[in-house]
Amino acid sequence: MQLSIKQSQDLQIVMSAQLRQAIELLQYSTQELEQYIREQELVNPLIELSEPILKDHLQIPKTSSRHHDFMQHVTKCEKNVRDELFQQVRLTFYNEKDIRLLKHIIYHLDDNGYYEQPTQSAYNDLEIEKGIHLLQTIGPLGIGARNLKECLLLQTIYYRNSPVHTETVISNYLEELANQKWKQIAKELDISLSDLQSIYRFIQTLQPKLSSLFHQESVHTTIPDIMVDIVDGVITFSLNDYYLPKVNIHVDYVPYIQTHCSEKSFFKKHLTDYHWLVNSIEQRRNTIINLMKALIEKQNKFFLYGFDAIQPLTLREIADQIDVHESTVSRITTNKYVQTAFGTFELRELFTSKLSTANGHSVSQIKVKSLLADYIKSENKTKPFSDQKIAEYFNAALGIEISRRTIAKYREDMNIPSSARRKVIQFK
Repeated sequence: MQLSIKQSQDLQIVMSAQLRQAIELLQYSTQELEQYIREQELVNPLIELSEPILKDHLQIPKTSSRHHDFMQHVTKCEKNVRDELFQQVRLTFYNEKDIRLLKHIIYHLDDNGYYEQPTQSAYNDLEIEKGIHLLQTIGPLGIGARNLKECLLLQTIYYRNSPVHTETVISNYLEELANQKWKQIAKELDISLSDLQSIYRFIQTLQPKLSSLFHQESVHTTIPDIMVDIVDGVITFSLNDYYLPKVNIHVDYVPYIQTHCSEKSFFKKHLTDYHWLVNSIEQRRNTIINLMKALIEKQNKFFLYGFDAIQPLTLREIADQIDVHESTVSRITTNKYVQTAFGTFELRELFTSKLSTANGHSVSQIKVKSLLADYIKSENKTKPFSDQKIAEYFNAALGIEISRRTIAKYREDMNIPSSARRKVIQFK
């Protein structure tokens, strides 16, 4: 064995903590950026935040409120639902054992109103089942259910006028009902198709989840980061960041920083962090502005006419135009929403792959999905189109080169059932 010493050179890229944080900063929504800035004030003594002066013409978008106000409101809504149930328990029941059981179930309700079994519980399945039934006497029907089937059953059991055999259908034939196997169910239950139709219509009126009770403001959660307007036919945009606090050097520490005192070394790191934060915020803002300018140029028709006019576009095309890496565009479009005349959308939705057409042009994936949804709406529901028939129609009539498998994928993306599940049976 011969021992030897060799020297070699390796080139490695070492990512500093500040670089990693700068990359994360690109991905932050405006709300997340506000939270991050306020956190930095707590850890860096040199940072002093000044709140913006909100002028009369600056208004928070109608679809939302400021992030922290909204979160307080949601917490309040959730607290009210549970508090109301707790209060009803105290007013309705007197047995301490039942009260403790019901409080346990209410405390472990998830966002859909279902009971979520904790890892360790002092109650067995029979006790939980008893508590769930007690809960139906004070809460909305279905509250505390452990799954979808139980939620539907509870509503059926405690509803006075539910059709005969509904419990049996829910207990044993939910999958067959979803797949519209009407004759099989009717034959096995020895009931008429008319009776089964009544059961089906009743089940459709039931609430599979009670999430609306726990998320009363969920439709207002999206706060746009960019707002696009059309003024005299010209597309303009503004960043919805007016409520961000301004980052300043704390006035009390300015004299220490300016003089060559012993404390200067203590402030050196904090001063570096301050400059990094200010520069990173500005860089993020400039990148978003450049991105939006490029998007408005590339997706001009979308901002004027909506998704039907969206053009195929890739991250690389925008990256090349604004002279940044593709990964930067990917990060800056993450968690960002743009408010347009047609609604508020995630920036990523403006990037869509393309399909070829017979005339040599291309059409966006979103446009194809829109055409697919419209075509399915026009079908005869007793004889719905198969994926193969739809693909043939797109190729022959629209000149869009697409396979049956791609049609199936797009259909599933839009939560459109297969032709077998879309088929409506005519009851006789």
